[in-house]
Amino acid sequence: MGNKERFILTALVLFLAVSLAGCGQKEVSSSSRGESESALQEETEETREEEETKESAKAEEETIPPEQMDLIKYNYYVDLNNDIVEILDSAGYYFEVVDYAEEFSLLPDTGLTYGYRVYGANSDIIDDCLQLAEMDPDYGELDGMVKEMAEPLRELMDTFLAIRRSSDYADNQYQKAKEYHAIIYAAVDVFAPLGYAYMDAISEMGDARIAAEEEKMKAEGELIAYNASRGITIGRQVLKEISEQGITDESITELDLTKIRALYEELVAVVGELDAATADNDQLIKESLSNSRPFDGLYGALIQALEWMIMQVESGKPVDLSGSGAPLGSIGHFSETLSKCIERYNTVFVE
Repeated sequence: MGNKERFILTALVLFLAVSLAGCGQKEVSSSSRGESESALQEETEETREEEETKESAKAEEETIPPEQMDLIKYNYYVDLNNDIVEILDSAGYYFEVVDYAEEFSLLPDTGLTYGYRVYGANSDIIDDCLQLAEMDPDYGELDGMVKEMAEPLRELMDTFLAIRRSSDYADNQYQKAKEYHAIIYAAVDVFAPLGYAYMDAISEMGDARIAAEEEKMKAEGELIAYNASRGITIGRQVLKEISEQGITDESITELDLTKIRALYEELVAVVGELDAATADNDQLIKESLSNSRPFDGLYGALIQALEWMIMQVESGKPVDLSGSGAPLGSIGHFSETLSKCIERYNTVFVE
């Protein structure tokens, strides 16, 4: 975590090509009798190490003030959430190329290469969050979710990372790709519903915290941070309204723009305040920012993405989804642009 004690903002799931809701974990076979004594010894050693780690963590926890510990735990959980977003996006892109079936096969006529837009992640954060799940403050259901999804998430993180780095996946009739697929297909089936439930729980917890944080920033005159956060909050409200209407890019012409237009006007006003604040050298000094363009026009791009989306709806024409990526005027493009704003906010104010 950076030197600024602020909440990290949660990332967004941008695309998902298939339904990844799982049917539950598959049974794992037990060890043979001949291996039991060795396994028991290893388990005893692992248990001893876990107990020592917990004792060390507890001692460290007691030296940190409760409010600071809450911020640390929450921000780690949000970091985990943002990695989950990347993994779910990677799963969606993976199954744009590979058939969503137990047996590995490439889909015909996609025009895409195996591993298209698939990114893994360093799974060390899972160990950090498992440790925090045993520590105060008690996050109840969230702590349980971290423990439940840890292993399938780790498998996906490691496997997608291996695919990203692989240059010989096609050798021996795609043998390595088949091995990756067996792991991904089984892990996604278990992980996806847990991942979505975790993101919903983090979002619910974050809404109240971010609202309070924005009020605090405004009261303390941190106008750059406040307006940057508000712009993202408004962007989320746009996506929430679209979701509540049950609209997707395939049905975008059916979107009722009444609330969207009001949110657009609010976004324009907030970004105007943000631009004014970043142009004020005294304000930059107050918030310890060295760059007068910390967002490089990203919030202006967010306004433009929303304008294009509104115009697309008003045109009555469907979005052309035949190519790869999110086209201008689509909900996906607005979501993608908002995600860039979130990433930049976290870089500027938190990390």
